[in-house]
Amino acid sequence: MPSDSPEPRATGSSPRTGDLALGKRIAARREELGMSRKELAEATDLSYPYVAQIETGYRLPSAKHQVTLSRVLGMSLDDLFDTAESLPTMRSAGSPARTAPTSLDEAIDGAVHALESLPSSVRMEALNKVQTRVMQGVVEDRSRTQR
Repeated sequence: MPSDSPEPRATGSSPRTGDLALGKRIAARREELGMSRKELAEATDLSYPYVAQIETGYRLPSAKHQVTLSRVLGMSLDDLFDTAESLPTMRSAGSPARTAPTSLDEAIDGAVHALESLPSSVRMEALNKVQTRVMQGVVEDRSRTQR
């Protein structure tokens, strides 16, 4: 008998927690390169199910896997996440104004270059510290604007 209610979710299925638009960009780029999902999984050293879940919007790739995917697909993280935007000029207390990178992509490239210049044994620790400092800055900025 027909019903107007949506179909029930299959038992054991998970809700989408990823980003379908991101997944579609990854799939489109993979197809442009003539790669199958299996080939992308092998090239990134990720499991086939994980790649499939990312492409269908069921999961988000971790930060580490975002970088791996962007490199294998030949995309900047800016392009991967469709976040091209300009950044303002940076100025810290007591220092002269310096010119900021003109785009998010340039800022990321600079940070990646700096991290890659470190010994591989400390890169993840450095990345975690950078992420912590950035998040602290975001929280401080939000609290200042709410005053």
